[in-house]
Amino acid sequence: MSAPDLSRRDSDETDAGLWTRARVISALMTARAELLDAIGGLTPREAEKPMGLGKWNVRETVLHVVVRDRARLAEMDAVVAGAPASWQGHGPEEYARLNASDLAGMRGHSFEQALALLDSTRRELQERLALVPEQPVAVWQPAHPFGWMMEALHQHDRHHAQQIRRWRAANGI
Repeated sequence: MSAPDLSRRDSDETDAGLWTRARVISALMTARAELLDAIGGLTPREAEKPMGLGKWNVRETVLHVVVRDRARLAEMDAVVAGAPASWQGHGPEEYARLNASDLAGMRGHSFEQALALLDSTRRELQERLALVPEQPVAVWQPAHPFGWMMEALHQHDRHHAQQIRRWRAANGI
């Protein structure tokens, strides 16, 4: 996946165009609900079907989402302090290499294990977000590395939810 288009604004923004901790957490919860809805009802067998030639299956996609949540957890303190995320500025080829490398160590998990990790990792992320101070509000804005990282995360969940929905619709699953 390439870097998100941060010029698009989400309905979770305040009228003043400022993001807050509550709005970021809400956007993440809404996006995760969309992803869970997209995978809802899939059997483990269906989750193993590739979503296209040379594409991941749903289980692998779920594990990829888990890995990206873990990346946020690992870099959160540094990025809140203003350091860019290690993947900020990556192009498509760099993202592809990063995704392949990160997913390699996770492929052995079953679909049920992947779903459990999806839940527990996001719960941990949200608990950590609750500890990030609300002020200065600039930290929560997409122009700040931390705000960018969180903006990219909820868009990432939505991207994969849409991808899974399209695949299911096209395949009658």
